[in-house]
Amino acid sequence: MARTFYIDFDHHQDHAIDYFLGMLDKTRITTLHKIKNLSVEELNWQCRQGWNTIGALLSHTIALEHYFRIEFVEERKLTSAEEEKWLPALDLGHHVPKLIRGLPVEYYQKELVESREMFQDSFKKIDFNSFTRRIEGYDPKEGCNLAWVLYHMIEDEIHHRGQITLLHKLYKETY
Repeated sequence: MARTFYIDFDHHQDHAIDYFLGMLDKTRITTLHKIKNLSVEELNWQCRQGWNTIGALLSHTIALEHYFRIEFVEERKLTSAEEEKWLPALDLGHHVPKLIRGLPVEYYQKELVESREMFQDSFKKIDFNSFTRRIEGYDPKEGCNLAWVLYHMIEDEIHHRGQITLLHKLYKETY
């Protein structure tokens, strides 16, 4: 994926959807560029016991995208297989040791590209009404909408990319 400096507004009738999807795309491309040369050791290194690893944070980003696609775009609950696959990475915390798997950066790159393609493909059926309608459950008091879901995905990925940058700097300082 090449980094570009243009957001295309020709895919949806509503340009707000194009804008959010464009921001998601640019965010992902930047993440992919940030991790492209990381070694397996860098991906799995823990600064301290119990801390996230770069690989765990990438797994979290991938799992969050699958979760939001399934729950809020496809409007269904996770299957038991999906829960088993995605919940440890969604929760992180005590699951981090299970997420230190010795996988190469190519694995994470492939998963990041695939999860984004699946998410964007699911958005082909979304119109302005389904993009802005109130969704119950995520926040019991106010609910949410798909516009917020996209915003949160962007916010979360950028936040974790900052953590990835910090962990990488700490790794390089240590080794």
